[in-house]
Amino acid sequence: MNTLHKICNCFVKMMFCIAPGFKSEHSLFMTPQTHTDTYSQNMRGIVLVLLGSLMLSLMDGVMKHLLEQGYSVLQMMAVRGWFVVPLMAFWAWAKMPAGALKTKRPVAHFIRAFIGFFAPLFFFTALITLDLADATVIVFGSTFIMTVLSVPILKEHVGRHRWAAVFFGFVGVLIAANPTGDFFKGGAVYAVFASLAYALIMIMTRWLGKTESTFAQVFYFNAWAAFAATVISFPDVSSIPYVDFGFIVLLGALSVAGHFCLTHAFSIAPIGLVAPFEYSIIVWATLIGFFVWGDIPGSEVILGGAVIVASGLYLLHREHGRKGGPA
Repeated sequence: MNTLHKICNCFVKMMFCIAPGFKSEHSLFMTPQTHTDTYSQNMRGIVLVLLGSLMLSLMDGVMKHLLEQGYSVLQMMAVRGWFVVPLMAFWAWAKMPAGALKTKRPVAHFIRAFIGFFAPLFFFTALITLDLADATVIVFGSTFIMTVLSVPILKEHVGRHRWAAVFFGFVGVLIAANPTGDFFKGGAVYAVFASLAYALIMIMTRWLGKTESTFAQVFYFNAWAAFAATVISFPDVSSIPYVDFGFIVLLGALSVAGHFCLTHAFSIAPIGLVAPFEYSIIVWATLIGFFVWGDIPGSEVILGGAVIVASGLYLLHREHGRKGGPA
C-alpha cells in the first residue's frame, strides 16, 4: 500500500505541478478563483495548452502502437479508464479533503462525458475512409467552433487579434495537412461530428470551471467514458499480453495528464486566447512520427508548422504586451 501510495503521489504531483504559478499541490483541485492578475492566469493557460497538446500527441502515438497490435478503439478506451479512474479515486481518498468529488451538477458532467465519448469514436471512424490529413483538418475546425460559440454562450469577448490568430493558425493547419481532392467524401461527416463534439466539450469545460474543480471534471469524464466503453466493447474483448500492459499504463497516464492540462487551461483562460495554441499538436505529431516511425515531414508540413508557430507567438506577444483586457 505504501508503494502504491508513493507511485500515485509522484504521478499526480508530476501532472499538477507542471504549470508555473501553482501555490500547492491542492491548488488545482479547488474551483478556480477570480484573480486580478489576468495576465498571469492567461499565460498559465497558454503553457497548459501547449503541455496538454504534447501529452495527448504522445498518447496518440501510444494508441497507434496498440491499435497496430489488433486491439479495438473501444477496448483501449475502456482499459485506459480502468487504470485512470481507480488511480484518481485513490488519490481523492488519500490526499484530498472529504467531499472533494462531490458535485451539484452531475447531469452536466454526464452530458460532457457523453459528448466527449463520441469525439474520439467519430474521429477514428473517420480514419477508416479518410486520409489522416483530411480528418485532422476537419477536426481542427473545432477551434473556429469554440471561438464562435464562446461569444454567445460564455459572453466572452474575442478581439480582432485573437480572431486573426485563430484564422492564420487554421491556414497553417491546411498547409501542413495538404488535404486531397476527396476532402468531403467518405467519412468526412464523422470528422465533422468529432470536431463539433470536441468544441462542445471545451465550451462545457469553461462553463463548468466556474463551479467545478478541474479534478472533478477529469474524474467524472473518465468514469463515464470508461463505463460506456466497457459495456459496448465487452462482447468483443480480446486478451492482453503482459508486454502491452506497460503501454496501457502509459496511455492512461498521458491521457489524464493531457486532459488535466487542457481542462484547467480552458477553465482559467478565455477560449479565444488559448484555443489557437492547440494547433501545436500538428508540430508535436510531426516530431513524434519522425522520431518513432521515421516519417519525414514534407515541405507543406514545415511551412504549415511555421505559420502555426508564428500565429501562436504573435498572440503570445500581444498578450505579453497588453497584460489584460481583450485582444
